[in-house]
Amino acid sequence: MRLALRSCPTATLNPFYENSIPLIILNTETDAKAVIEAALFASGRTLTPKELADLSGLSEERARALAGDLAGEYAFRRSGLEIKNIGNGYSMQVRFGLASRVLSFAPKEIEAPLIRTLAIIAYKQPIKQSELVEIRGNKSYDHVRELVERGLINAEKKGRTKELTTTRGFADYFGLDSGNPQAVRRALLKDKTLVGVTPMYESLATRLGLDFIVVNPYKPEAVDLERLKEIELLVLAPGYVERVREHYSGDLLEAGVRTLSQLKESAERISLAAGSGDVEPLAAEVDSLLRKFRDRARKAQAIMPLTPMIEDIARDLRIAIRDDGLTAAPDSAKMEADIQVPVHQLYSMDILERIVQRCEAILAGKTEQKVEMKTETVAKNNGKTIPEI
Repeated sequence: MRLALRSCPTATLNPFYENSIPLIILNTETDAKAVIEAALFASGRTLTPKELADLSGLSEERARALAGDLAGEYAFRRSGLEIKNIGNGYSMQVRFGLASRVLSFAPKEIEAPLIRTLAIIAYKQPIKQSELVEIRGNKSYDHVRELVERGLINAEKKGRTKELTTTRGFADYFGLDSGNPQAVRRALLKDKTLVGVTPMYESLATRLGLDFIVVNPYKPEAVDLERLKEIELLVLAPGYVERVREHYSGDLLEAGVRTLSQLKESAERISLAAGSGDVEPLAAEVDSLLRKFRDRARKAQAIMPLTPMIEDIARDLRIAIRDDGLTAAPDSAKMEADIQVPVHQLYSMDILERIVQRCEAILAGKTEQKVEMKTETVAKNNGKTIPEI
């Protein structure tokens, strides 16, 4: 229904109609107050003082005052609805204590697949559209388009992709007091633990199905410092606790993932500390890989590890270690070695695949690969090196 409102000092009802709806004429402040109430009911979103003023013909100051009066009246009579002052505006919604009771009667306006996409955006915002597509697939493009049209998200152009965030309309739709990302995440989490992970552990957190956000605690920027205030548990590489404590005082978990066995153990510890997550699929995959790799290791050439990291991987694979074996070193160490083991892989690489590549390099034996990839890979990681784990 479309409401056509006009201000006139004399008549009470215009005999003419616009789209078959009578034009209501506002004679008194009581009429203006009624229009403000009706607009809050009909809009389904937060209305600013300017919008209320334009509708009622009053000043913004007076429109704000009348909206405040209405909020007080609804609260006084303990109505099933309430008028909330949200940000720089007012919204009418189901009273907070009653929302869960009437949720099943609310119209199912957003289909489940769209809701799932919206939940990811709300939880991980700001999130690049390209990252969303990796999680939800190509259907995400249509979802983003529809969510923008509904006024639930913003899609701001960032380079060759878009940065997605929720809007004030999102908070209004779901009855949240605030639309800032931190408040939205808190509402989504409720009693769950919000885990912070460094970029290296993002794929692990995704595999486990944790409630998480990505943060850089080593050299935090402003956005990282804000995120560090939100989280209750931070997962990071071993050996960086002292540096991180300069910025974060909450619970820490150092997750070693040099080897397949360490990855499985760390996944179990993270899930236990977070009180959530499904370890079984990852554990089963790790166990299967270990069986295959250890079978291959019995026939592989013996090696001589040149660093503790390579020794850890070799012992996990149960490959023979001898002084006269093939020398093996991380590709980042700039050491002459028969086997160059990839260490500085891209942030975007799955954490299990990262370890598998290292195992494959050791099991493959002597290669022609030399130390020449570190500079290129660091450049692809925007100049940031990955701590050796």
